[in-house]
Amino acid sequence: MARKKVPENYEKMKQGIIQAAIEIMVKRSMTEFSLTDVAKKVGLTKAAIYWYFPNKNALVDEVARSIYDTYIGYIEKISGSPLSSCEKLRRIVLGEEDTIQAALMCVFPIKFYLESYSESHVVKTLIKSGYEKYNALITAVLEEGIRNGEFQTCLPVSELAKFITGAIDGLAFQNLLVSSEKPEVPRSLLFSVLDRILTPIYPTPRKEVSND
Repeated sequence: MARKKVPENYEKMKQGIIQAAIEIMVKRSMTEFSLTDVAKKVGLTKAAIYWYFPNKNALVDEVARSIYDTYIGYIEKISGSPLSSCEKLRRIVLGEEDTIQAALMCVFPIKFYLESYSESHVVKTLIKSGYEKYNALITAVLEEGIRNGEFQTCLPVSELAKFITGAIDGLAFQNLLVSSEKPEVPRSLLFSVLDRILTPIYPTPRKEVSND
């Protein structure tokens, strides 16, 4: 029997399915989303989804790869740019309007870790690799800023990088859980905290003692 013709705009629809799965998972959980939900969101039948993904696990694997490529690619692009270290850090923390995925990606590793994947599973492997890369890139930006005299801190740079990663995760996760009636916690709050941590500490001028 001849194989049916591949749907038009195959790659575009495949990416749309991945994005729909991300949007559903971030509001629910890995175990609660289904291919039926994804199909409904993109306007396909469940049967049509199988043209793109043979099963739910295959879709999850692609979601993990998409998260890794999108977020780490975003950070790598900023880190390798000619911007000042301060501006690089600002963009990493605050995100950009045209990178909505990048602004939310950090929450997924937390959610994935809560699921029952084996240590060798592709998802956990990507998560571990992603976090190591993410921390390394932020550490490099901080070290660059210190060398250039833009930053000064008494904290270990590697620990500060972990703090930044964890803080972004926490804000993203909290904002996803916040009721629509309540305002979101802005990432600018985190950046203002970092600005204080990284502001050079100047010695207090000695007060001259009068001999009068």
